[in-house]
Amino acid sequence: MSIEIVIPAHNEQHRIGQTLSAYSELVDPSLVITVALDDCTDGTRDIVAAHAAADPRIRFTEYPRLGKGGVLAEAMRASTADQVAFVDADCSTPPEEIALLARTLDETAADVAIASRFHPASVLPRPRSLKRKVTSVGFQTAVRRLFDLPFFDTQCGAKVLTRTAAERIMPLVSSRDFVFDVDLLVTARALDLTVAEMPTVWIDRDGSRVDALSDSLRMAASLGRLWLHHRVVPVRMPAKPLVESLPAGAGASSPSTGAMPALGRLPEPLPEHLQGHLAASQHQPQPDPHREETVRA
Repeated sequence: MSIEIVIPAHNEQHRIGQTLSAYSELVDPSLVITVALDDCTDGTRDIVAAHAAADPRIRFTEYPRLGKGGVLAEAMRASTADQVAFVDADCSTPPEEIALLARTLDETAADVAIASRFHPASVLPRPRSLKRKVTSVGFQTAVRRLFDLPFFDTQCGAKVLTRTAAERIMPLVSSRDFVFDVDLLVTARALDLTVAEMPTVWIDRDGSRVDALSDSLRMAASLGRLWLHHRVVPVRMPAKPLVESLPAGAGASSPSTGAMPALGRLPEPLPEHLQGHLAASQHQPQPDPHREETVRA
């Protein structure tokens, strides 16, 4: 069972190195670690390239500025692994927790496994700041009210999908920013996929760029856009085929033309009281055009 871990990165030179060092310790020859570079203008690319030279399991792809959700969607759609995961560049989620999520997919046959910081059994060794707690609680409350999602935590940056689930979800995800995770889960529910929410170990790292006030307003605006998008263009399950079964021989080629007959519903016979009228109309004499010309002359 192969797995690819995607790490989105925008100007993460101050912490991407330690994250790659930690995840490269996972002993799995089938593991691939892909860093999705989101228009980096600092030394992130050089640091990642140095790690890639030392470990062939590490690779990177450069993108124009697409946002976290944009580079994740592109990288996950390009993956060929049996399972595809993503984690944040700050290594808040220890590598062992991603391995546990991957194992959850194997043991439960779920389509998606997500880590939850707010699960009753989760362990957070370092307490979060009051601002971040308030921001998280407000965001999750808004998500539950708008989308009626049953999860404790939609935003924890650690999720694993089966390849089939990723192939179905990613083309339908439209969000490029903070609400990518919400969009993913809303789409998974619309496709009737199974999501397993698991407790995790999560370490609050320094260096976060999240601002409690300005980013709260941006998140609220993004949630509003996402809610409107799913109201106007909802994700629907594929429609059932028009013809579920055909009579024997109905799908065979025509011997005279070799063309396939049009598939559709077979016509039902006319009621008996109409069949006589149809037969009488078919035997009515047709006007003779030559006789009409003679009369006119």
